[in-house]
Amino acid sequence: MNDAIWGAGNTPVRYLLLLLGYGALFVLVRAISPRLAPEFRARYLALGVGWALGTFFANYGLYRLGFMSFLPWANDFAHTFLWIGLVLGWLYGGVYQRSPVEQFALFAIFSFIVKAGEHALLGTWELDHFFFIPGNAAYVIGWSLADGLYPALSAFGLNLLARRIPSLRLATGGA
Repeated sequence: MNDAIWGAGNTPVRYLLLLLGYGALFVLVRAISPRLAPEFRARYLALGVGWALGTFFANYGLYRLGFMSFLPWANDFAHTFLWIGLVLGWLYGGVYQRSPVEQFALFAIFSFIVKAGEHALLGTWELDHFFFIPGNAAYVIGWSLADGLYPALSAFGLNLLARRIPSLRLATGGA
């Protein structure tokens, strides 16, 4: 197997286990947010595409700058397109009207679970610092806390886009 694609020692079976983990977490997300409101579906699509593409390329750029470990391409794709684009977009669709503290906590907690799982299963997320804070735990926790900003950044981005794309506007006027 190609290490740049799968990661050293990883196999498609490990990725199948990763997908099962994402699926199990999606069941929990659906318990929090059983369905998307019809008026939120265009926003869900915009979030999924925007976050997936942006994060996929940002992860590589941050690796090149020394702020992230290399995510093998299969892991980066699964993490950004499936986890961030589909699952976290769904979570946001169900909680965007809740308190900012609750939103931050949900996203940071789920992010930590996924990063710890990917680290254990695929050996990724192994950098020994988060910016200038030493330790792998600081790295995993730091990026998980950064992911807690997903709701605030999503609200900002969607509100900007809604100025030009009417289908992204919500009748209630928020997020």
